Amino acid sequence: MTVLAIFLLIIGTLLVLIGALLVLIGTFLIAIGMALILTGVALIGAGTFLLIRRLLGRDRTRSHSW
Repeated sequence: MTVLAIFLLIIGTLLVLIGALLVLIGTFLIAIGMALILTGVALIGAGTFLLIRRLLGRDRTRSHSW
């Protein structure tokens, strides 16, 4: 019985450690995903702003004769 108890204790400890590691990896991946989403939203916003500015004819700051 002692060997079984020690075996179950070791297996349970390993499962808890693996579970905690997976939670940490998941949190890290969620943070990376949120950073990518925020960067994408910022790029979409900047592109939309520049496109609308160009379509409205406000991009005439440079007046070259050529």
